[in-house]
Amino acid sequence: MKRVVVFEAHGDDMEFMAGGTIAKLADRGHEVTLVVATDNDKGSFELSAEELRGVRDHEINGAAEALGIERVIPLGYSDGELAYQTTPGELRGTFMRIIRELKADIVFTWDPFTPYEGHADHRAVAVAASEAASFANFPLYYAEQLTGGLKPHYVSEQWFFAKAPRDQYKYIDIDGYIGKKIEALCRHEAQMVLTVADMKIHLEASGLDVPWLAALDPHDYHETIARRMKAAAKAVAERSGLACEYAEGFRRIRYGGIESLARGQELAEDV
Repeated sequence: MKRVVVFEAHGDDMEFMAGGTIAKLADRGHEVTLVVATDNDKGSFELSAEELRGVRDHEINGAAEALGIERVIPLGYSDGELAYQTTPGELRGTFMRIIRELKADIVFTWDPFTPYEGHADHRAVAVAASEAASFANFPLYYAEQLTGGLKPHYVSEQWFFAKAPRDQYKYIDIDGYIGKKIEALCRHEAQMVLTVADMKIHLEASGLDVPWLAALDPHDYHETIARRMKAAAKAVAERSGLACEYAEGFRRIRYGGIESLARGQELAEDV
């Protein structure tokens, strides 16, 4: 059994990028913890920030339940304000403490080296989480954490959400888990309504003609989300070389890349 910790900026980040893989890890008996940095309080054209904060925990916990996640840790920073409400050093320290407390073997997060990432929250989480995972075993990083009984902890694997095909080289067959991925996303009702409404805004502004989308009620989002997720996962599967219909792709680092020195040897896979 491995201990997996996912660091995301917003409820639904992980579901979009890695929901099938996380469900598969949980189904195989690995312990998964989800850390959600912000409270999603900007993610609606209809609800107030207070209303969004009110539904956040219900939606995040419902999605986590659908994927088999055992623990959710919400940090409560404001959506879109993460980089401004805390410093990079403070956020990295928060993440490092969580890694040390939970003794994470595998960390999933946004990729700090992805070009053209437009969301400041994603960038902040990516840098803080990847650095925390890289240095949690060094005793002089946040040494004050170790006075309370914590110990330095080595993270063996980092998996990065990969938006662009060029960044994907570790692929996971999610044929048995695409349904759970979609179910978990649809548990984020406020976010899915926003996703469809945002698609409609882009369509209207573009002047292009997509009749089914133009006529769609954003609250009737399930089929649209399912269609988009299946299409995206099929495209990844086609690139992967795996014998599957649906897949997710990642950039992954294991054991600091030491595998390159162990020619002819292979590490077992956990998923």
